[in-house]
Amino acid sequence: MSEDIFIAGSGISGLSVATYLVNAGYKVSIISSSYSPNTTSDKAAAFWFPYHISHQKECIPWCIESYWEYQKLSFNLHSGISMRKLIKVEYENVEDAKHDWQFFLPEGIYPKIIKDNHRFGEHTYSYEVMVPLIETQVFLPWLKDQLIKKGVLFERRRINSLQELSAKAKIVVNCTGLQSRVLCHDSQLIPVKGQVALLTPNNETDIFLDNEKPLYIVPRRDAIIIGGTYEENIFSQKTEENVLEEMLKKAFNVFPALQKQQFLGGWAGLRPYRHQVRVEHEPGTNIIHNYGHGGSGYTLAFGSAAVVKKIIDHWPS
Repeated sequence: MSEDIFIAGSGISGLSVATYLVNAGYKVSIISSSYSPNTTSDKAAAFWFPYHISHQKECIPWCIESYWEYQKLSFNLHSGISMRKLIKVEYENVEDAKHDWQFFLPEGIYPKIIKDNHRFGEHTYSYEVMVPLIETQVFLPWLKDQLIKKGVLFERRRINSLQELSAKAKIVVNCTGLQSRVLCHDSQLIPVKGQVALLTPNNETDIFLDNEKPLYIVPRRDAIIIGGTYEENIFSQKTEENVLEEMLKKAFNVFPALQKQQFLGGWAGLRPYRHQVRVEHEPGTNIIHNYGHGGSGYTLAFGSAAVVKKIIDHWPS
């Protein structure tokens, strides 16, 4: 089988689509103005969790598909993926206690509930579950290298319009993230700024998530990521010193031992958020859209890639 398919965008969405397509025998090229380490996906504190998509039940199979794909990749020691314990804190008197996130877990993966202590604060309890941790600084270059070995072509150039690409390919898959706001004239797509602080690494740290504080802690081999913020319609990618200090204060209150780690700095990124993730064929065109994953980009990536592949598998000849 040989198809000329252009993928616009080189973040996790574009690379995961390329993976599924090239493995199925399609001829694939990725076109982007920037590649790792200069993509939004590089700045993600990437662990599997359905972040801000609990209202989209159609995403459940996408999350499950991605979970199993990452688990499979975790057996490759060079991939930068590992299965790690996630501690998820919840509150007795908060709406979040409906536990919708658990419905996104694969069958057979059951969180262990810890109710017999309040070490994370009053009126709290926690869940523990094994989830994929994706170290972006390792995984994205590794995945790109795997795709090159399989014959995927990478072209660096600015994308001025999707129509410009669609005139030269049988199918175009739009994975341009926030750039789709302009390319698709999609005002539903908004930036959601996230700021994080970085500490020197400590491999004994678990992944920690408390959506109410909010606070997350992600242990990577290059740094412990302390996050984060959720700032809608903010286009600046600058970090703010007072915000980083507040995040560190929250983390130190929960895990005092983190104060032993050295502060390395911080970074900020813009999540491409859409109330409904857009994965569909645009009628009357040869363009398939795959964007708007927000803070669940990695959690949805391979699942939405499977949807794109299914659309292409049934493409009229």
